[in-house]
Amino acid sequence: MLSKPHQKLLASLITLKDQVMMKDIDSKRLSQNFRMLQEIFQNYILGATTENLENSVVSSWQSIQTEIHRTLRLLITDFLFLQSSHKRSTEEQRLEIVLDHIEKLIGYCQVILNR
Repeated sequence: MLSKPHQKLLASLITLKDQVMMKDIDSKRLSQNFRMLQEIFQNYILGATTENLENSVVSSWQSIQTEIHRTLRLLITDFLFLQSSHKRSTEEQRLEIVLDHIEKLIGYCQVILNR
C-alpha cells in the first residue's frame, strides 16, 4: 500500500514541527530538516500512484494528495519568508504560519494513513 511514503513524510513533519516550536531555533538544522522534507515529498509522495488503491478511495486520495502538494508549496514560500525575517515580531508571525502549514500537512498524512 501507499502508507510507507506517507509515514516518512509524517515523521519528517513531526521533526520539523518540534523544531519550530522550540524557543531557540537552530536555523541551520531547521533548514536541513526542511530540505529533507522536500526530498521525501519529491522522491516518494509526488510520484505515488493509485494503482494499489480500491476504486472507492481513489478520488479522496487524489484530493488529499493535491492538498498536500498545495500546502507544501505554501510552506516552502512561508519558510523562505521566515528565513528572510529580520525583526523578532515578523519572525514570530512567520513561525506561526509555518507551524499552521505543518499541522495541516500532518493532518493530511494521518487521513491517508488511517485509510
